[in-house]
Amino acid sequence: MFSEIYGILGESLNVLSDRQNVIASNVANANTPGYKAKELNFEQVMKSLVPSSDSMPMKATSQKDLGGVLASGSQTEGQSDYIKSFIHNQKDETVPPLDGNTVDLSKEMSDMTSNAIRFEAVAGLLSKKFATLNYAITNANP
Repeated sequence: MFSEIYGILGESLNVLSDRQNVIASNVANANTPGYKAKELNFEQVMKSLVPSSDSMPMKATSQKDLGGVLASGSQTEGQSDYIKSFIHNQKDETVPPLDGNTVDLSKEMSDMTSNAIRFEAVAGLLSKKFATLNYAITNANP
């Protein structure tokens, strides 16, 4: 079961990294006429990678359990194509400028900050999981 958690945390880091690239692309194109800001919804991608608990034969031992494992085939070379299928134009709730560019720099910077915080949290959790595993291995009694 713990290996499934490592896979989920690893995929989370991959998706957050891809999301950061999408946000960075928006910022880089802030002055490009006609550019439509893109978005990658982290929650939507992760829901597609982690099946619902209904499809799992495992039983949750705690309410904190994730209740699933990565969907088969999610860690393939075509993953970038898979992720690309989740990248969409942002919903524009304002009237775009005359040049048609829909990038809102303040929103992008806010998204970039929250994404970085998520990335640090997941990386920290993964690091603690590895430290616990390392401790168990190095301090095991023969």
